[in-house]
Amino acid sequence: MSDSFLTDPLWYKDAVIYELHVRSFYDSNNDGYGDFQGMREKLPYLESLGVNTLWLLPFLESPLKDDGYDTADYFKVLPVHGDLDDFQAFLDEAHARGMRVITELVLNHTSDQHPWFQEARDPSSDKHDWYVWNETDDKYEDVRIIFTDTEVSNWTWDQKAQKYYWHRFFSHQPDLNYDNPKVREKMKEVMFFWLDMGVDGLRLDAVPYLFEREGTNSENLPETIDYIKYLRAAVEERYGPGKVLLAEANQWPEDTLPYFGGDENEQDVDPSGDGSLETSTSSNGQSGNTSSSRSTGVQMAFNFPIMPRMFMALRRENRRPLVEMMELTKDIPDDAQWAIFLRNHDELTLEMVTDEERDYMYHEYAADGRFRINVGIRRRLAPLLGGERRRIELMKALLFSLDGSPVIYYGDEIGMGDDPFLGDRNGVRTPMQWRPDKNGGFSRAEHPRLFLPPINRGRYSYEVVNVEDAMNDPHSLLHFTRRLITMRQQHKEVFGRGTLDLIPVDNTSVLTFVREYEGEKILVVANLSRYAQAINLPSDHDLGGLAPVELFSQAPFPAIQSEEAYPLTIGPHGFYWFKLEPEEEIDRAEKTERVLQLAERGPDGSPLPVLTVAEGLQNLLVPTMAQYTGPEALARILPDFVADQRWFGSKGRPIDSVTVEDAVRLSSDPTIYLSIISVEQEGSNDLYTLPLATASGPEAEELLSERPESALAWIDVQESHRGDARRQLVYDATAQPAFWSTLYRWWQNGGRNRSLKGLYIADSSTDAPSADASKVQLLTGEQSNTSAVIDGAHFVKLYRRLERGTNPEKELLNHLTGTGFRFAPHLHGTIDVKRNYRRYTIGIVQEALPVETDGWSHALQATRRFLDRVKDAPLPAEADEAEEALQYGPTQGIAAPVWLEDVASEMIQLAHVLGVRTAEMHRALAKGSGPDLSPLPADESAGTKLQERVRAELGDTREMIENASTRSDSSITQADVPSEAAWERAIARLDALVGTGADHDRIRIHGDYHLGQVLRADGDFYILDFEGEPVRSLSERRQRENALRDVAGMLRSIEYAVLAAWQDHTGTDTDYAGWVDALVRWADITFLNAYGGTADEASFLQPPETRYDFLWAYLFDKAIYEVRYELNHRPSWAWLPLRGLRRLLDDREIVPPEPVE
Repeated sequence: MSDSFLTDPLWYKDAVIYELHVRSFYDSNNDGYGDFQGMREKLPYLESLGVNTLWLLPFLESPLKDDGYDTADYFKVLPVHGDLDDFQAFLDEAHARGMRVITELVLNHTSDQHPWFQEARDPSSDKHDWYVWNETDDKYEDVRIIFTDTEVSNWTWDQKAQKYYWHRFFSHQPDLNYDNPKVREKMKEVMFFWLDMGVDGLRLDAVPYLFEREGTNSENLPETIDYIKYLRAAVEERYGPGKVLLAEANQWPEDTLPYFGGDENEQDVDPSGDGSLETSTSSNGQSGNTSSSRSTGVQMAFNFPIMPRMFMALRRENRRPLVEMMELTKDIPDDAQWAIFLRNHDELTLEMVTDEERDYMYHEYAADGRFRINVGIRRRLAPLLGGERRRIELMKALLFSLDGSPVIYYGDEIGMGDDPFLGDRNGVRTPMQWRPDKNGGFSRAEHPRLFLPPINRGRYSYEVVNVEDAMNDPHSLLHFTRRLITMRQQHKEVFGRGTLDLIPVDNTSVLTFVREYEGEKILVVANLSRYAQAINLPSDHDLGGLAPVELFSQAPFPAIQSEEAYPLTIGPHGFYWFKLEPEEEIDRAEKTERVLQLAERGPDGSPLPVLTVAEGLQNLLVPTMAQYTGPEALARILPDFVADQRWFGSKGRPIDSVTVEDAVRLSSDPTIYLSIISVEQEGSNDLYTLPLATASGPEAEELLSERPESALAWIDVQESHRGDARRQLVYDATAQPAFWSTLYRWWQNGGRNRSLKGLYIADSSTDAPSADASKVQLLTGEQSNTSAVIDGAHFVKLYRRLERGTNPEKELLNHLTGTGFRFAPHLHGTIDVKRNYRRYTIGIVQEALPVETDGWSHALQATRRFLDRVKDAPLPAEADEAEEALQYGPTQGIAAPVWLEDVASEMIQLAHVLGVRTAEMHRALAKGSGPDLSPLPADESAGTKLQERVRAELGDTREMIENASTRSDSSITQADVPSEAAWERAIARLDALVGTGADHDRIRIHGDYHLGQVLRADGDFYILDFEGEPVRSLSERRQRENALRDVAGMLRSIEYAVLAAWQDHTGTDTDYAGWVDALVRWADITFLNAYGGTADEASFLQPPETRYDFLWAYLFDKAIYEVRYELNHRPSWAWLPLRGLRRLLDDREIVPPEPVE
């Protein structure tokens, strides 16, 4: 998703809006209601769908008599959804993923439970005139009743006030009195509250009804228009451009258009407190006009008149109903935008149609009276169209190509159904259907606790229609919708900002129009008929000399000739999106071959593709230098290349597309580019760095022989003066020392290179030692990143996967360097890219340590020596006596016994040193200051959250273990499965954590702490790689956490190393089992004693009463994760974590130790 979307003031023109209900989307805590945490968890799905704007239906405090549109507090979140902090976390996460968020502002009315109204019922209250009251119910008799099914009057008697109060909607929703300046200012304050939080836009609900005037219909009054303009002016004065107001004005076009404003000469309205509103009224009596190029009211409004006529045109198989309304809604200010939709959370409204049209729509789409409500039809999109795939696809194609920003209602992307037996409009507001299991995957709560039942019968049941199945079916409606969104976003300017020119073909069953923006033209042809149709594009429409290229297949059609009509045939309910290109460009593309050639050799002897370029690598990577079809061909070959790379972290899922987002040249001789690619998969769209270079002759041959996995393609560089081509190999530049020396020198010289989309910046500390980069050592052991050592002094790491925001490793190394912590490498500098005010860390340069070995290898060697020493030796009697007391961890404040230390001195020493270094690291991290590094006090929810998280993973783990033990090919037997009693003890121990933990500070921690992250150098151990777990999001990795999570990670790693060495060195000879168990237990004790003695009374260290309960839970959590990982990836290794898990499950109460002097 483009970063410009978050900075462009006109972002709403490029918006693809997804309307969703927090309550209906995903329940993270299994209480039957969706919540903001659930929304955060599902953001990857929305990102993969391709939408870039989320419109949230009401989520504020409410009695929920009207699904949240009856607001009881404008400043509080309904508790079942979370709180303001949860909303802020969701909002921040959405922004971090490049998404905008629009929320609801219900201006017209409140709930009758709102404190304002309860106070207003007292006639002597100063809030009495915050609402509209009257002694009788005969005022405003010209005003229509909106909810005709339930309301008989717009007035309701209040017993306490002894008056009637006014309501345009339900009687439990009294209207606010906007003639009262205090109300106007209070609602402006509400608007500022949410915009201050970072919300990008507000949907102004029921905006036409704010004021009432006798003798009118009290809709769209000049006072209402001017108040909206006042809000717009206030927003722009406070925030500048970019915050959007979106009007819900279900009105005829002539009544909706004034909401956009447009009179550049009118004065801002200033409600001065005397109840008057200045009004700028044109000669026709309407407030404002639409002749200006700039809006002064809302920037967006829903196009209610278009929506029902799309369905009418489809059913009548005639474009005229749609075309007539397109003409009536086209004249809006240049910076304004319609929001166009097919279905939403309300009924398919038929208010803005004629009586004849309404009768027709009822007859055709709601013959069953159960689906009629108020003045509309309560149906979702798929059942409304009879579930016919072609009709659904056609309507979606129109949604994404007509004038305006498209709005998708949640679930319509998979074809969800509705339930006519639910009251009001609840039948189209049922839970999102994620999976074909319990409650459609929406919640694990028992069915009666759900806020609404999911669709569980018929063709739209969650067992039939759900996200999981749709994702696995490449032909599903979900995949069609994703492709449609992707194609629109690839041409977002022409669809979102371009003109729309109707082409009047003779066949009225076919709608044809051209979208155009700055020279780009797209021809849209839509067949509204259920039968195949033929048309002739007229010759007088300025399309001569252009050749249609079908956007989805990229198939070229014959060119349009100026002097004759152009024939087209189109299948039933079919559509075309054609890009219109000059005929000569199509011919040139044909000459340079639209299909890839293959060269005779590549990695492992397989052929490599050949791309034709004019000058070199820049023609593939830099858009302004692109020639021929090279960039398109590159996009086709990148998915297979990326999927084979070690650094690509999502190999379990197919890649949908890979595109070059940006590229900057580091060197012209040799040619080296640092490119950023976007990898799109189901559920994610991730950025990766891919340095590219070219080689030819012997250098290319050597690369193909020594590093074949780095080869991407051949390029044929056209030598126009010679008439032939020069062939070069394009490869991942990190495979050659020249890239690293070039990158290092660029960093050392404070490089600042600008590309088309960003600024690449090298930052270095003033005390960083210099080097001439004459010696480069490539490091091949890493997987997620790529590194090299320069002249033995500098370690340069290139991050492959990029994330927006502060890189944790950069942040923590910078802090540790500043505190003087000696046992982590000093940070010398960073390499960043700044794109549209967002910064990504591409790489870091840090101190290179004189490495002897890493902690894992050292532990393996130490354990092997230990096993050699105890071969054939009986376990001492003292060990048997201590067995009862040593079921797990520290039971006494004593050092390892002499009989063990004599044979295991290296491992015991390793555990001791790592315990000390870990505590020293945590002490240094606890010195952090500022909003991102300073310690935070834990509260009583710490234990509860840990218990909930571990218990949530426990069920799947138990099931996997049981299943593995029953398979004939498994190395796991029934004897390896923990007993039911052991599981029950574990659950009881987890449950004991609830409500505990408010006894320590949470600090920044390492986050991915194990033996592989420590190096032995200069006779000591150094800690490195503070990036955190790559599978966790950036925001998660930067959270403050319990330091014991690091402790548990290292203890589990030590046990892993001991057991791995036992397996490798002796084949897990059972004669060694007692010795191995003793070593693991005393290594635990030694580490924890050293850690506790060094941390001492630090604020992050829990007191002994709770410390070991939490440590046990973190160890248990890590062990069950390891079991799942090994069963999924290395089943033959599953016995290692299972052994550790059994040890934890058999544990007795732990007696805290005293530190050993």
